[in-house]
Amino acid sequence: MRYIILIFVFLLTGCYETIHYGYLPGGDYQYYKPLKQEDLGGEKFKLEIMDNRKGFSIACSNFRLDRNTELEGETGYDFFRAYLSAMIEANNGVIDPTSDKIIRVELTGLSALYQGFGYVHVYGMVEFNAFVEDFQKSYCSVMVDGDEDAPLGKFAFDTRKGALRKMVSGASRRALEEFVHDLAKFKKKGLQT
Repeated sequence: MRYIILIFVFLLTGCYETIHYGYLPGGDYQYYKPLKQEDLGGEKFKLEIMDNRKGFSIACSNFRLDRNTELEGETGYDFFRAYLSAMIEANNGVIDPTSDKIIRVELTGLSALYQGFGYVHVYGMVEFNAFVEDFQKSYCSVMVDGDEDAPLGKFAFDTRKGALRKMVSGASRRALEEFVHDLAKFKKKGLQT
């Protein structure tokens, strides 16, 4: 019995440092397919992504961003970088580190919010600035469960961790899809050399 208690205490103290707000470090963030396909015509792009998440707000939301989640640091940066690459490739673009066509992206916000008691709402939030030659634009998305393009409905049943991750993925898809749409329009106008 004493050994069982010692093992339990050991496991509890080890988990105390890694569990925060119901999150486990790292994780399974889903990359959703684009809802509307664009054709980038096999164009090759070099990605330069900067992590510039410093503040507690984004332009399209009045919510204060929680800067103490698993999305801070490498996990959020790696998720966003991989999702941007996946979105370009899903729309017939190619990521090529030797290409002279450079997409510069500055990630300025990435977070999730769980709000309410009993009947709750889950929000995913993302903001980034994109620069391609002379084109530059800020993209910002706040998605709440129940939105038409959200991965979760208003009355969906999911774990807290799963719901937060799905909504961050959904908000990211929305903003990245808008960026790829603009990139395709930019390319079709012949503004790229």
